[in-house]
Amino acid sequence: MNILILTASTGGGHNRAADALRTYVEKNQPDTNVAIIDAIEECSPALNFTVVKGYKALVTLTPALFGAMYKSSDKKSPLSDTVNIIYQQCSKRLQSKIEELNPDAIISCHPFAGAIVGYMNQEGSIHIPLISIVTDFLPHRTYISDGITAYITASSQAKDILADEYGIERDTIFDYGHPVFEQFYEGNGKSREEVLEELGFDKDKLTVLIMAGSFGVTDILEIYENLQKIDVDYQIIVITGRNQKLYDAFQMLLNDEKEFVTEEEPELLRRFPDDNVLRYMYYQTESVVEQLNRTFRRTIEDHKPTKLFFFINNVDDYMHASDLIVTKPGGLTTSESIACALPMVVFKAYPGQEEQNAALLVENNIGVILEESSKAAETVGSLLKDRAKLESMRESCRSYVRKNSCQNIIELAKRLAEENDKT
Repeated sequence: MNILILTASTGGGHNRAADALRTYVEKNQPDTNVAIIDAIEECSPALNFTVVKGYKALVTLTPALFGAMYKSSDKKSPLSDTVNIIYQQCSKRLQSKIEELNPDAIISCHPFAGAIVGYMNQEGSIHIPLISIVTDFLPHRTYISDGITAYITASSQAKDILADEYGIERDTIFDYGHPVFEQFYEGNGKSREEVLEELGFDKDKLTVLIMAGSFGVTDILEIYENLQKIDVDYQIIVITGRNQKLYDAFQMLLNDEKEFVTEEEPELLRRFPDDNVLRYMYYQTESVVEQLNRTFRRTIEDHKPTKLFFFINNVDDYMHASDLIVTKPGGLTTSESIACALPMVVFKAYPGQEEQNAALLVENNIGVILEESSKAAETVGSLLKDRAKLESMRESCRSYVRKNSCQNIIELAKRLAEENDKT
């Protein structure tokens, strides 16, 4: 059997979901061939450049505008005819690739990709079962197309919304959860004790994980210093991702530097690391650099035991070892944290999907919102001092998570392919 997985690079969660599905198939079903393609890139590299960079710029520079666009695009509008023209043009370019790969089923991890193939099914150029994974925690109209065979949601709550508010046939919606690498599920990876021992940490102390790559340097340093005020004996793991400026600043802080300059390279440059023109213009504008670079003055004498990491491939190990995570409420980190039964403190949610994610976490007793960095000690401290609350949040994660998501999605794809062969 051949399965084609479609994704796009507007955020890492779509690609991560696609990789999780492929990894599951390659490990567990050697008789199945799986291929992943970036649907927007395949349709048009120029369109991909515009969509991906446009998305990142909107989210970074004008989050309020992005939030407004996200809400407005969730309603039917006269723009739908224009959108269909785009789908028509893209489908012509994508169809040859689909015919070349000859899939028995297609799984979409991105709404735009699903809409293009849905259009192709609808107008009859192909007849291939199409599964659309709603990679956000709540549905959005962009995921919906008449040519989609089945939908995957993160929860029964999202399934009900798709059926009741968007009119999707309930028997075509499956609340299998987001595709997550198997090692993230609680009990599937290294034990807490193993990881803490490798770090030289105390196995009897609470551990807080900070995943901070998307935060500004000063923001996260202030959160970290604020966390030192909590009168609980605990330890901290910090993962900065590929944010080199933040990693360097943390090293200075942990090396007891009393005062140092934080290079506040804007989020825009971190999101467009290969845009040399933008980078050149930024660094030629000395007044801007001087405004962004700030002198950070250390306000703490001692800090909790801390381990600092740059980009790593074993995030699951540190999630399994932790009792609480402080991070942004992006779909990828949120899904993996829930799979690990790891309660969340979320910070700086962008309007749109992230705000919805944050609200959903609170509603389901999975996370709390950190309104501002100065309240970190109050928000995190209240949880660390309340073991019963932490455990109830872990139980909420366990109730919410859908284990075996990849397996169930692939089995559904096979079942739909077999039914399609009979028609």
